[in-house]
Amino acid sequence: MDAKEFQREQQWLDRVYHEIDKQLAYQQDKVEGFYQEMLDIRRTLSEDHAISSASSKRMMDVAQRIAELRQGATEFGVEHRRLGNLRALERNPYFGRIDFHEEGTPFGEPLYIGVRTLLDEETGSPLVYDWRAPISSMFYDYGLGEAQYEGPGGVFRGRITLKRQYRIKNRRLVYMFDNDLTIDDEVLQEVLGQSTTDKMRTIVNTIQREQNRAIRNDEDRRLLVEGAAGSGKTAVALHRIAYLLYKYRDSMQAENILVFSPNRIFGDYISQVLPDLGEENVPQITFQEFAESFFNWEWEVETQVSYLEQLVAKGEKERELRLQSCSFKSSAAFQMVLNQLIDLVSKEVSRFEDVYVGSTLLISGQEQASLFSENYAYLPVQKRLFKIRQRILHLLRPWKKRRIRAVFSRIQRAEAFEGESWLSKAREAVGRVRGELRPLLTLLESRYTLESIVWYKRLWEDPRLWECLAGDLRIPPGAKDSIQTLDRGVISFEDAAPLLYLKGELEGYPVRRSVRHVVIDEVQDYAPLQLQAVLNTFPTARCTLVGDVFQSLNPYVWGSGGDRLEDVFSGLGLSTVRLNKSYRSTEEIFRFCSAILGRSPAETVLRTGRKPTVHWAAKDKQIQLISQLIQANRSSGYETIAVIAKTAQECREIHQALSRGEDGLRPTLLVKESDEFQKGVLVLPVALAKGLEFDAVVIADASVGAFSAAYDRRLLYVACSRAMHNLDLVCVGDKAPLIENLSAGLYHLDQTLLS
Repeated sequence: MDAKEFQREQQWLDRVYHEIDKQLAYQQDKVEGFYQEMLDIRRTLSEDHAISSASSKRMMDVAQRIAELRQGATEFGVEHRRLGNLRALERNPYFGRIDFHEEGTPFGEPLYIGVRTLLDEETGSPLVYDWRAPISSMFYDYGLGEAQYEGPGGVFRGRITLKRQYRIKNRRLVYMFDNDLTIDDEVLQEVLGQSTTDKMRTIVNTIQREQNRAIRNDEDRRLLVEGAAGSGKTAVALHRIAYLLYKYRDSMQAENILVFSPNRIFGDYISQVLPDLGEENVPQITFQEFAESFFNWEWEVETQVSYLEQLVAKGEKERELRLQSCSFKSSAAFQMVLNQLIDLVSKEVSRFEDVYVGSTLLISGQEQASLFSENYAYLPVQKRLFKIRQRILHLLRPWKKRRIRAVFSRIQRAEAFEGESWLSKAREAVGRVRGELRPLLTLLESRYTLESIVWYKRLWEDPRLWECLAGDLRIPPGAKDSIQTLDRGVISFEDAAPLLYLKGELEGYPVRRSVRHVVIDEVQDYAPLQLQAVLNTFPTARCTLVGDVFQSLNPYVWGSGGDRLEDVFSGLGLSTVRLNKSYRSTEEIFRFCSAILGRSPAETVLRTGRKPTVHWAAKDKQIQLISQLIQANRSSGYETIAVIAKTAQECREIHQALSRGEDGLRPTLLVKESDEFQKGVLVLPVALAKGLEFDAVVIADASVGAFSAAYDRRLLYVACSRAMHNLDLVCVGDKAPLIENLSAGLYHLDQTLLS
């Protein structure tokens, strides 16, 4: 690069920092002023307005000061956010530049691209464009030559005459280079070669064209982003949220978006991305929390992690039975049975009888049936029954009043109440009438209320009901175990989806129209029926679903044999963007993981490293070997090292043994979904490792006893594909068949601790 050009770029950087410093100083004073003003108002409230004398003037003064405090807090939040944006610009004002010569204009214009917008306060012209601005999309989508972008005024065409990328550190330009690619390999390689952190990082300076398509997709109501492990699916979903909040900032706020995370550890891991992009974090929820709120917190719902933990701990025969049960209860065939049950319940509860109070007919069965099938037909069954019950209570009110007056008249004439006050006589009359009505009210409460869970239990308890609804469809062994689980007040993982669907269809979904966009991560662990219940709860929301069919641990999804999630969810009207490159692992780790899977799920970005190493060790040397591997990874500069075992119990034992060692290891145990992800040495089960990435991974036991069943292929693939730079597998005894059958050229073999 020409030295004069480098100098000119440094001068421009100095110009940008001059503007940032000027705005920072002003904004800092403004924020401090707001803060001091709020402190003064609070002090005034506490000192001058002690409400010992509740005069109207004093109360009005207090109310006015409270209103001022609330208004000040709102303004303080806005200004404090602007201050945060300026501080982010100070850390790294921009990362790229394109020179765009628009058609019909005499010359081109340099456009600097950064995480946030920076305007020249005197002229109002942009010094740095936000990466989400329409014009910035060309940086990701085009090389040199013809280019276009769509803005508020239409489509703007022209030519990109220069594309440049920068590395800025401590206010100095470290390097820059021109290229004809979207994102130069050199920048991408540098980013991918870095150590991971305790939080997911932004990818604004390395967004690839296919990722940019998904981030800026505005056309599709339900977008499925499908890609292999390490393809950036979650990062794309989060950057898509930031893009939507930027584009629709006048109508969409953070609280209008909801993210479904697989667990709280994962939610904590991704929690810094949106703040780093200049946006507030959006609400997050797990499927378990969603399901328990769906059931009004009256039932405990088994988490998927707990389900997987029990699954991997079972023997092969027991595991297969539960897999069959879970797969069946998520299937289209079982959904048809549920639909038949819904029709049956609707017919059963619509057989109304005349309702009398005394000898008076309140409402006929025919009139109730008409209300049910015509007037209230737009409502779910339970809400129709509730409306009819309310109608009956409304009709009962005049009769009740007349009856109370008649009873009160008799009481007034009765000698037993002579001398009693009018009020005590009235109470007696009301009590007697309530007693007379109690059987009717009890009947109304039971007759016009249905319990979805009661009907669901009947489905398994009554063979004749099953035969009536399902015909020759066979119930898998173990499916009826739901009854015992439900009797304990617990909804098992495999029963959650059908029960959500049944309750929603019969009693109504708890619709949340304030949510305008839903993001579901790890969607490959949702069955179509489960996903349908979620989407029905947010009927007006657009959706972004991200996942990888090959990482699915849901038996229905991987049991379907489909190679694509769009095939599994074909009935949900999804549009698909496929991410075809994996960026996480070195080429050696990627090839090893692909061989475990039995296919190559994507391309890999060429980044080389050492081959995975398979270590044979005697049982009494397992912990010693794991400890040595951790120390070796630390010596290599890796900051986040994961020891991944199959079950939580194994993790506890390994963690305890490592903590007792003399080598000073202080590993963190992650076995609860509420645990916090952090840097260092982590010990965790494969079910909680999903979605995370680590500098180095040590598979604690990859022997035949741990990974030998067909189900284990995906578990081992998920565990190994978490590694970015280094992968070690410890075999206590014989290697698992999934490894034994791999080409020996894919890994190193170490037998130093075999005896």
